[in-house]
Amino acid sequence: MSEAVQNYSPKEFSITSLDGEKIDLTNSILSIDYFEDILDCSVSIIVKCINKYNIVSNLPIRGGEKVRVDIETGFGEFNFLTDEDCFRVYKVSGMEGTRFAENFTLHLTTNEFFSNEIKRSFRKYTGKISESVKNILSNDLGTSKFKDENIEESANAYKFHGGMRKPFNVLQWLGPKTLSSRGGEVDAEPKFPIARQEESKGTMGFFFYENKEGFNFKSIDKLTELIGNSRNEEIFRYNYTGKIIKSAQLDNRFKIIDYAFDRNIDMRGSLRFGMFKNTTFLFNIEDNEVTVYNYDIKEQINDKKLTKQDGLSGPEDLISQSSRILVRTTDNGIMSNVGGTENSGRTPTDYSKSGSRYNLLFTQALNILIPCNVNLKVGDVLHCEISEMDSGRSTEPDKEISGRYLIRELRHHFSATQNTTSLKLMRDSYGVN
Repeated sequence: MSEAVQNYSPKEFSITSLDGEKIDLTNSILSIDYFEDILDCSVSIIVKCINKYNIVSNLPIRGGEKVRVDIETGFGEFNFLTDEDCFRVYKVSGMEGTRFAENFTLHLTTNEFFSNEIKRSFRKYTGKISESVKNILSNDLGTSKFKDENIEESANAYKFHGGMRKPFNVLQWLGPKTLSSRGGEVDAEPKFPIARQEESKGTMGFFFYENKEGFNFKSIDKLTELIGNSRNEEIFRYNYTGKIIKSAQLDNRFKIIDYAFDRNIDMRGSLRFGMFKNTTFLFNIEDNEVTVYNYDIKEQINDKKLTKQDGLSGPEDLISQSSRILVRTTDNGIMSNVGGTENSGRTPTDYSKSGSRYNLLFTQALNILIPCNVNLKVGDVLHCEISEMDSGRSTEPDKEISGRYLIRELRHHFSATQNTTSLKLMRDSYGVN
């Protein structure tokens, strides 16, 4: 494996005991691994250390200690120094002692991770879902680690009780129920005496996650939409040529060291999930009415995707009919909905919408290894250019597998010999724009 081209210089790695004693472990670090995941509510760090003194017992480290991190890289500063941003120890593992040194691994997480374990959402929440998300973060979780622009405004309102659940659980539960401002409505046309036939329109689905900027609540549509994407100028472009990367050349900082496809086409799984077309039989317990919703994602997704190709092509005999039937009951009458669109998060047809959209986004998964870039974060879009292979030689870019990808998972690895960023990417379509 080629070395990364960025320089790595740990400026501070200090741990403060529960009694207030502070120790600097900067010179004891063997490696640091930082993790983000778009499906996870918190970021984490794993640090391998070696020291001549028995720090774990003498400090002592018992869990909950504050850790401050400051690293200088070729792409800039990577630090968590304030009381709000700093990490805390939640586990110590791999302790090995010899006559000369002690080896151990520190597992670090955020303040909010601990707060989530001891706090509960117990109140009634009303209004737009995006406002409820801010309410839960501020009042239930007790954090200010989010920017208003990172909590995307929802189009629908939803009344619900917290039910004494953990805040993170409630926030992730709200994701599939949330309709973005780019969503659609429902057209109704009664056709049967005991049931009415409706076409479910639009797309749904939000992610709640944390990255180095704090907490985010964003729709799949906003993360992947091509037209009007304000992040066009900020997209990093990486390429893979198959050539060996030399660590001394800074021009190689945007080269892909290695790549592998983790997931690609799975027609059987897509049909079982009802990704192309699905039908929902909905029984309203308030008025005893049955409604049949038909959903065709190909007609609804339009330009709300990463590339121009739809990624939904297939044999007409397989995708022209509904491949999944859902039978569900509503919770109408338990709490009435106020505000938002008629097709709000309480309507179970939205489950079919968000389920299809999530499944489409996870259709392709690409793992790449690149020189360490601390400016990247989950939720960002990358442009990857991968060369075609002709008799073992790289030629022109492969126009099918190259293109834009969304960062799903991220790992920054810092050590004396290797400083890299490992990324798991995903996308919902094929080709280069």
